Amino acid sequence: MNQNAPVPHPTSFSSLVVRHSLLLIVVFHLALSAVAQGPSSLNQALIKPYYMFPVSLESALVSFDWDASGALHYTVGDPNYGLKLEVYKLSQDTPILVYETASAWVGSLLTCIGDYIYFNDGGDYLRGDFNYYFYNASNPETVVPLLIAPYGASLWGVTGRGTDELFASGSTATWGPASLFYSPLDSSGMLESTPPVVFGEIGDSPGPMAFDPSGNLYYVPGYAYSGTATIYRWNVQEVDAALTGGSGMGLQPAGHDWATLPAPYDGATGMIADPYGNIYVTATSWGAPSQLLAFREDNAMVTPAAEYVGRLETLRYRDNAIYMSCANGIFRMPLLTVEFSLEDTDVLATVGETAVFAINATGGIGNRSYHWYRMDDQNTRVLVGTDLSHYSMTAQSEDSGTVYFCLVKDDVYSIESPHFSLTVQDPVPLAAPVILLSGAIILAVAGSIVLIKRRSPAEDIA
Repeated sequence: MNQNAPVPHPTSFSSLVVRHSLLLIVVFHLALSAVAQGPSSLNQALIKPYYMFPVSLESALVSFDWDASGALHYTVGDPNYGLKLEVYKLSQDTPILVYETASAWVGSLLTCIGDYIYFNDGGDYLRGDFNYYFYNASNPETVVPLLIAPYGASLWGVTGRGTDELFASGSTATWGPASLFYSPLDSSGMLESTPPVVFGEIGDSPGPMAFDPSGNLYYVPGYAYSGTATIYRWNVQEVDAALTGGSGMGLQPAGHDWATLPAPYDGATGMIADPYGNIYVTATSWGAPSQLLAFREDNAMVTPAAEYVGRLETLRYRDNAIYMSCANGIFRMPLLTVEFSLEDTDVLATVGETAVFAINATGGIGNRSYHWYRMDDQNTRVLVGTDLSHYSMTAQSEDSGTVYFCLVKDDVYSIESPHFSLTVQDPVPLAAPVILLSGAIILAVAGSIVLIKRRSPAEDIA
């Protein structure tokens, strides 16, 4: 869990205990019954339980991730300042204990990179540096030390880029300011650079980082000494230059402010990007409920999506949803999804009748807006309707073959609905049934005459 407090003097025993706590003890005791309900929704976000954990005064779920097979792995610690670290793999809905120790606090982050699960401890009453471990996700029987203190770096948490690169935030010295670290991983999951290479000097207390789909790197401190926590952003070219040594001193925070956490939040425990480049942060501050904040990719506008009386922790993206952990489990927030609500996207209408196009939007954050468009002959969007999840129009012959769709927006991003293709048919004339019936009668009579004419004299005698 995030060590979200000012850096204490190493000899300050009481400060060490506070720094390494999972939750404020006062908050935890007052909120134990409320915590059992999990995070509450803000701005119409839909928060659903995914994996419930039996939180108690001795055990709280902290961090989590899935391996390549979809199996869930998570860590457990003691929320009441006790030394405790447990790692579990969920196998057919049964938690299997992978690792445990009663001589260290639980670490901040468990992460899957490729075939391996990486996790750290949080030190102890005397050791301020964090040990890191890993194990093969499919064969968790053997847990291997990755970095054991002292090793010239204390990693707060690691993040993967692809299946064979490890990125981390941490400190080069005990209680030192935050730095960014990097190392390729070999086929066995071990670091190729030990300790990992420093490619950024950021300051403040180490916190979470995330890559967006374009490779841009985002970072936010676990605690900002000034009280104002900034989200920093570096583009993919700047990151690659820092990794190769082409940027001199590596990544620096100056000139890379992207957004600021709203008051009273002065740090964060989790960060993730969705496929559209929007950034999600679990913001924290001593004495205040934790919030899940969504930042728009295009303008960094922030929208709170969930609030938790304790501390929200790790964030993950999976199956068009944001997943968050807290003391009593893992919860799911579905992102905006748009589907057509008709039997087919091919719509058939008769001239003069009403053609209807309808969609169903679920999930997302904030108010939804609907914008219906028609594609003209030049394949240009023409706005034809707003504010409803359906659009109706009177079909005309010239509308046949045109395409209609809806652009649905919430407070975070917009998504385009499936496209509807309209086919318009001419009406059947009202006299047509009478004509067809008369024709059938005439044909029947004519047939009878032909049969009569073809009867032979022998048949008449018979």
